[in-house]
Amino acid sequence: MPSEFLIDLNEHKTAWKGSAKHYRPDGSTASEAGFVIPAEGPRHMFWMLDTIMYALPDGVNPDENHMPHEHRHGYETFFVDSGKLWLYIDGMKCLLTPGDILHLQATQIHGMAFLEDVKWRGTYHDYIISDDARAVQNVMKHMPETRDDKDLQKLEPPMDFIPRERFLFKEVPTEQCTAVRNPKRPLAEYKFEGVAMKVLVQRWENGGAKELCCAEMEPGFTAEWVKYPKIRELLYVRSGEVKFKVMNDEFIAYSECLVNIPKFAPHSLEALTKSEVYDLGGLTMWSSFLHDYTSIKTYDPERFAKPGVIDELKVKFDCPIKCMGMMK
Repeated sequence: MPSEFLIDLNEHKTAWKGSAKHYRPDGSTASEAGFVIPAEGPRHMFWMLDTIMYALPDGVNPDENHMPHEHRHGYETFFVDSGKLWLYIDGMKCLLTPGDILHLQATQIHGMAFLEDVKWRGTYHDYIISDDARAVQNVMKHMPETRDDKDLQKLEPPMDFIPRERFLFKEVPTEQCTAVRNPKRPLAEYKFEGVAMKVLVQRWENGGAKELCCAEMEPGFTAEWVKYPKIRELLYVRSGEVKFKVMNDEFIAYSECLVNIPKFAPHSLEALTKSEVYDLGGLTMWSSFLHDYTSIKTYDPERFAKPGVIDELKVKFDCPIKCMGMMK
């Protein structure tokens, strides 16, 4: 029986709790968004959509059909997990391909032209979500046959989507676009036995709410969290195979799977293959913890060796890891 904590994003029947299609002016389908995890708490954290962005029709000029727009509220982080697209942003045009990550802040004007069908997986927070929007989605959840009913779609409040004029742009290499992140180009990287921790989005780029880090793990790497972690976790296995134990449930998460871990749930992991795992919840202050940990170890080894020093750092930066390393 599949684990209740495992979400396979390629199994839409089980991963998607509802969906909605969006159409181009010519009536063709532009995208289909699958609702995976609803927004939680006052800042609407952990909101997760799994969207298929469909390629532009043949003969359409992407430079004239990239739908430039902005959002007045909220932050978005998108994983490009298939296909390719042109991104128009900050006066630039660059090509995004699988492996890239796009991080957008409120009021940042952007546009996209999808050259191929793209798995466009996004997390959001700090959006304004009206009760009417929730009511419409509730109907769709209980009556899946209404998902394409345009009469119902008209009742949904307009999205925070402000159209803007077409971009004046300069085509640049993707590395020159600061909104595009990639684990090959981390903001910071910290190496330990069996794992490289990579910081991709800093907390200040998310209004102080969260950050995005990637753990590139070697086979045999293990990590165990404290007995009852006070932080809720959402992990994305983008590649590889990782064995998890969440409470008494043991299962294997593989490429393109989410692991949705409740607050206070004891859990641990073991990398079975070379794996790439992202902390989508982003509540642990990994960037600050890893910075101070490395600084103390480098510049003050005597202090580093004293009992309690690292435990104090863990408390200071909400790091609930009990232990990690390679299997002996």
